Amino acid sequence: MDMPMLVTVLGWGALVGVVFSAIGAAGGILTSFGLITLFAVADPNAVKPMTQIVVLATALVYVPGYLRRGAIVPALGLLLGLGGVVGAWVGSTVSSLYLADMATFRPLFGLLTLAVAGQIGWKLWRHVRACKAGTTPPMQPYHGGVTDKVLRHYCMCFSYAGTRYRVPVISPLLAGALIAFTAALFGVGGGFLLVPYMASMLGMPMHIIPATTAIPIFMSLAVSVGNFMSRGAVVDWALLAPLVAGAVAGALLGPQINKRLPNAALQGAMGVIVAGIGVKYLFF
Repeated sequence: MDMPMLVTVLGWGALVGVVFSAIGAAGGILTSFGLITLFAVADPNAVKPMTQIVVLATALVYVPGYLRRGAIVPALGLLLGLGGVVGAWVGSTVSSLYLADMATFRPLFGLLTLAVAGQIGWKLWRHVRACKAGTTPPMQPYHGGVTDKVLRHYCMCFSYAGTRYRVPVISPLLAGALIAFTAALFGVGGGFLLVPYMASMLGMPMHIIPATTAIPIFMSLAVSVGNFMSRGAVVDWALLAPLVAGAVAGALLGPQINKRLPNAALQGAMGVIVAGIGVKYLFF
């Protein structure tokens, strides 16, 4: 690998790390986009585990920054992860058998990212309308750590910024399985679905989501990568190593960005990124 290529790989990895650690999503989508479009990896079954290894490494780096300020809900992440272990194995098995051709993989991946972007845009548009009508308060900046975390046999509860959240146990178990299945199918981390689930369905603010998503992402990706590798996926380690190094470096910055930007800006950034990638894969 020559020097310009090395710099490009490191730079793209750094972008992946910053975005993923600040938002808790889009790291796998950006990595897959880079591998396919920028670095010309033509085998989808190679792209998938390479992408997921980058996401795994990044998650391990950025989580401590959130832990230090208490911006995580461990029990929720564990419940999502328990469901995700099953979904990841099934999804990676189906993917290695039926999504091994790039001509099939690219448009389906593009449709998936556009659907996620649409969901995020719809939520933000509704929020802006509600703010203008005076029916909801504006999205607030970072407000400290999560408190009063309780896990019982039927639900888990926690408090953040004066709001009490109650989540039935069955909800994250089922959501984790479905999200991990979809993520493994396309060889990404799953944050692009975990974040909308937490932000839209559970109503959680973006400032406590990234570290919480890292728990199920780590659990499901460990299963998915192992399954892809056992089924003969060939990893380009010479390309993967600098990509991981760049992502790890970028992940050190993301938690600080998350702390300083308002909730709406973080959600909007994710929506723009995944929409652009979806348009690219479908129309160009």
